[in-house]
Amino acid sequence: MVIINIGYTAPINRPGQPLLTISQVWAGLVRKVRHAEEFVPVIEYCNVASEEKNADGQLVITRHVNFGKAAPVPGSGEVKEVCTLFPPHRVDFVQDDGTKVWNYVTQGPGKEGEDLYLTYVFESRDRTIEQGTQEAVELEEKFKTVSCI
Repeated sequence: MVIINIGYTAPINRPGQPLLTISQVWAGLVRKVRHAEEFVPVIEYCNVASEEKNADGQLVITRHVNFGKAAPVPGSGEVKEVCTLFPPHRVDFVQDDGTKVWNYVTQGPGKEGEDLYLTYVFESRDRTIEQGTQEAVELEEKFKTVSCI
């Protein structure tokens, strides 16, 4: 089995673009959980199955997403994801096969609330590929290309 760990960070507020606040970015992440196809090009559709609060008060959204053929997700097709929201800085996504994705809104060293970044961290698993093989290297490269858009 191969486990691929990748992280990617992008600035949120770029020169010449409207300034987004943490609350606006958080609203976008909540929308991304419910309407993933609007944000992730390889997701063809996203259907929310349930929304509830966990024992700690976090919103937990269970959804079914369908990854297109370009996705490096093992087996592609429909995947169940449990998304836990930790306002206003983190969303955890956990798939049935153990694959995990984390989205973080972080503050940079600049002005509070303006120097914002979005970090994506991926832990993808593929039980059909052996760690250290050329196939594993190719899968990691494909995952980087598709995931860090």
